[in-house]
Amino acid sequence: MSQKPNFTQMSLSELRSYVLANRNDEEAWKEFTSRPRPNAIYFDANLTLSEEKKKLQELIENSDKTN
Repeated sequence: MSQKPNFTQMSLSELRSYVLANRNDEEAWKEFTSRPRPNAIYFDANLTLSEEKKKLQELIENSDKTN
């Protein structure tokens, strides 16, 4: 049996590749999902549907300005 890699020392890209190749490795999955994503967009779970739509529209409009 081979030794598992050190997931905490892997880059996010390396860890993603490992998880895709080893989909049943729960330890790797937990490390992958625990990593912060600097470009992630978070939504407040308490928003109403109309508030969510407004927030999404604002994000789309702002992304058009930056591209």
